[in-house]
Amino acid sequence: MNELLFFLLGIGVTIYVSETYAEKRGKKIEKILSKKLARLLEECSMQIGIRQKQLNRDLTEDEKDNILDKCYREI
Repeated sequence: MNELLFFLLGIGVTIYVSETYAEKRGKKIEKILSKKLARLLEECSMQIGIRQKQLNRDLTEDEKDNILDKCYREI
């Protein structure tokens, strides 16, 4: 019984630490990026997601680069 509780506690602590690290990393990246670049990344991510859903497959690196170039030209 104690082993199960320690195991669950270990999992909980691991999840908490990893989420806290990811959140801090995200905030650090936000401080570095300009608003325009952040908007570009968000728009490109959305366009890549939409295109992947349309094709029902993962895009190649070239396809992703083309979407990135298109988004960059539009912004």
